[in-house]
Amino acid sequence: MESTTATDEASSTIFDPDRPSCQGCRRRKLKCSRETPTCSQCHRLGSPCLYDVKKNKPGLKTGAVEGLSRRIEVLEDALREVQARDSGPIENSYQTFSPENGRLDGVVSLLSTVCMELCKFNSRNTRMANESSPSSSHHELPTCNRDASYDSLISQRARKRRRVDTCGNPNIAIQLPLDNLDASSSLPESSLLEDIVNTYFERMHPWIPIIHETRFRRRMHDPDQRSSLVVILHAIVVAAIRFECPGNFEISVTEIDSIVKRSRSIVVLTAMDNLSVENLQALIIIAFDDIGNGNTSRAWSIVGSLTRTVEYLRLSVEDEDHGTQRLLKPLLSLAPSRQWVEEEERRRVFWNIFNLDRFCSVATGWNTSLTADDVHRRLPADGGFWHREEQVTTPFFGIWDRSEARIGNSIAFLPAQYSTAPKSPESATDSPVQYGSPHSASPSATQPDMSTVGAFAYCVEATESLSRVTTFFLQQKINFHDRREVSGWLTRFKELDLRLVHWKMFLPQKWRDSNISRQPSLVHMDPNLTLAHLTHNTSMILLHQRIAYPPAEWANIVRLPSVCSAETCQNAAIEIQNMTAKYLDNTPTSHPVSNQFVFCVFVAARVLLVNWRYYNSALPQELWHLVNSLDEIARRWLGSTSKDTHLSRCLASTYANHLRDLHRRCIANPHFNVDVLGYSTVVPNHHASSTTGSVTSACSPTAQQRQQHTVHVPTTASIQNQPSNLSPDISQVGSQWCALNSVAATQHPQLSEPLGNYQVNGHNTTDELSNISYLLLDQRFMDMDRVISLEDMMFTNTMASMSADTAVHLQDGSN
Repeated sequence: MESTTATDEASSTIFDPDRPSCQGCRRRKLKCSRETPTCSQCHRLGSPCLYDVKKNKPGLKTGAVEGLSRRIEVLEDALREVQARDSGPIENSYQTFSPENGRLDGVVSLLSTVCMELCKFNSRNTRMANESSPSSSHHELPTCNRDASYDSLISQRARKRRRVDTCGNPNIAIQLPLDNLDASSSLPESSLLEDIVNTYFERMHPWIPIIHETRFRRRMHDPDQRSSLVVILHAIVVAAIRFECPGNFEISVTEIDSIVKRSRSIVVLTAMDNLSVENLQALIIIAFDDIGNGNTSRAWSIVGSLTRTVEYLRLSVEDEDHGTQRLLKPLLSLAPSRQWVEEEERRRVFWNIFNLDRFCSVATGWNTSLTADDVHRRLPADGGFWHREEQVTTPFFGIWDRSEARIGNSIAFLPAQYSTAPKSPESATDSPVQYGSPHSASPSATQPDMSTVGAFAYCVEATESLSRVTTFFLQQKINFHDRREVSGWLTRFKELDLRLVHWKMFLPQKWRDSNISRQPSLVHMDPNLTLAHLTHNTSMILLHQRIAYPPAEWANIVRLPSVCSAETCQNAAIEIQNMTAKYLDNTPTSHPVSNQFVFCVFVAARVLLVNWRYYNSALPQELWHLVNSLDEIARRWLGSTSKDTHLSRCLASTYANHLRDLHRRCIANPHFNVDVLGYSTVVPNHHASSTTGSVTSACSPTAQQRQQHTVHVPTTASIQNQPSNLSPDISQVGSQWCALNSVAATQHPQLSEPLGNYQVNGHNTTDELSNISYLLLDQRFMDMDRVISLEDMMFTNTMASMSADTAVHLQDGSN
């Protein structure tokens, strides 16, 4: 009977060697027989025997961590030997990564692999512990084969793509999780903060490229340097946390708003405590974010502070200027740069503040803060060189002297673009050869090497051109009852127009195309180069719109090329719409655009509405395409907060609402007239309804007056084959124009013809205003190619024949 019972029990017991140990044996650290329904140990102890339904992957064996630590020590010793032999600091060793540094690169690769595998094991074991049942919460970790050692992990890691930052640089820092931050920093938890930093560099950084990502991440993971970056991290949180999906970290939109307010206050208070590059970088991010949110009243005060602080830190001049002899030496608040990468980062900090200063002036009509006396900086280097830490030298950029802006002064001989040699702002002598100036046509003139600059540099140039139109033309006080002053004002218009034509003409071929994709079928538009093209067309609109839509009383003072200027404004606005639509269609819908981009779209839409109202023409569909683009830009900018009504206002939505409000007023009131230059009063106001006083103009002509005004525009036949008797002043303008065009004579012969050969209709006259009027009405002047079009950018043709290296170089140039 007993033998029968034993036989029955044996037949009911099932042994499975692949089954893991039961929970009881793992907890007691006993050898399990893996029998069901009860193992021998649980049967002997009379305890329940439970097996895990799902087999867990093997984890770390006892002593494995110590073994890996010893291997890391060996690798560290090897790294120290390389450093001692090269006599270079560890940071420089990181910055000299190249395929030639085989041993050093291998050492860092092994360190990265070991640390990554340790983190993966850690994370997996934690997850296993959390998923196990309560009764097995203290069980022993599963064992693993002793042969699953470091070598197998290395080979497994080698098959995987090596993780790099958005600069394309391998860095051990981003392989590791961010350590827990000091609670006193008030920053979000480490996992959320890392996601916010990644989002910032992916979406916001291309528009304000002020941080070298690889260097920043390295410092962020270094406990000794992290404290100096806390202010920047808070600024990044302000700018990028709204793009994080609330569900990912169980954080609501209200909590996001609370975090943003707290971090912004910390940045503003901390950055005002002392002078440092990090504080400037944080304030730039805050100002950029405030403007995009439509909080311009808060942003302008920060911009004003930045323009002064950047001078205190001597970031507005190059390091080579610091040795200039002065009777009174300025106080230096910043130590010289130790590396070119650091100096280029400082240079980009300055140019981003410069762009903010210029945008503030253009959008509000205020004076600029950074002048030619303050600025002597080289243009920012191509983003590819900067990311790869390849030192290059770029040309200086010529800033115009605002003291020369008074009407009556010729701007023909102001710095055209670049200088090829350093010249201190304090030195008024021994001035370098200027590219594009009359002297640059000489064969012996030294031409600057423009191969070292990238898209961001051309965006700086276009922004300065936009500012010149405002400072040297629109802000000037003119008595339009004084014919001589009006003549000087129109001469200034012609000179600025020619400068913009030349900028487009001399734009290098590769920078005329903002599509940086290697595949013709794939459109990957460069943000900064697209913005540079939009800004150029916006400059044309702001320069020509007062000529295109003049007040009624000007009809009795001077004849203007209003039809030509109106056509220029229309073409520029339509091309801005084409480029905007192309950019929004070919970029991720979660990626925002910059404030200057928004301003360009707004100016283009507004001039289409002004043209419709002024000439009583058909309302172009491009107007509503631009308004819809502003709505899409607003949605992108707001991120996850766009669904919250009290947080759903930004610069783009303010501009879109203003345009709709103008259109409604025009429809409701047939006598309502739109102020051509009223765009500058829109930015400070958050509600379109508050701009009533800025959209009407008492001097706007009626339809009958406009018709009378346009009949004065002469035909081409009335200008040709007539005697010329130019006054000395106008002849001087003609000679300056000729000299300025000498560089382009071979490509555009019609631009290099002296104005002294122009012929004036009627009897001999010495009236300057009449002469400049006929110069502007000449067909050769009106037929100039002024607008950058979508076809000029050659989205599908240029890149098809480019090499991969050149395409990568262009892609890196986005910053």
